Amino acid sequence: MKKFILLIVLVITCSSLAAQEKTNSSKSKTVELLEKEGVLLQKDFFDIGRVGGVSFQTIVITNLSSGEKTGALRIITEYSSSSYIGTLDFDELSGCISSMEYIKTNVLVNTYDNYMECEYKTRDGVELGVYSKVNPVARKERIWTFYLRTRSYTDRSFVSMKIDKLNDIIDCLKKAQSNLTDHLK
Repeated sequence: MKKFILLIVLVITCSSLAAQEKTNSSKSKTVELLEKEGVLLQKDFFDIGRVGGVSFQTIVITNLSSGEKTGALRIITEYSSSSYIGTLDFDELSGCISSMEYIKTNVLVNTYDNYMECEYKTRDGVELGVYSKVNPVARKERIWTFYLRTRSYTDRSFVSMKIDKLNDIIDCLKKAQSNLTDHLK
């Protein structure tokens, strides 16, 4: 009977570990290529900028066997002595830029009576968005906050900043798109 119970516990433990591994896996094409085995890759990194403690960097990956190139924007958040990196594949950048500009011109200008969030999520699980809450001092005034999370499995990768940083974020996204366009030719 003890062996049977031990076997059941072992199966449940292995199942939960496998399920956890699947939830943390990335759907990013760039991350997938980086994790591929048996391929000689050249990785070129380009610093794009820094906004409110968040670093933006592009990566261009060249498969030296086939000459194929791909690229992505790497967003790096830091907490204590740990860094968390999330990616936006090159083909996701235009959608992210459009979403942030839509938020800026259509969402932030409206008033809401309740708590509200508006978010863009990438294949790798990076979340960029805004939320609104009531100002505790002037009850009728809304406070908008921009937020970014590079890893969905930990709150340590979460960064929030004043809404006026949204323009700087959009600028970094556009610089990254331009940089990748130039280097992926």
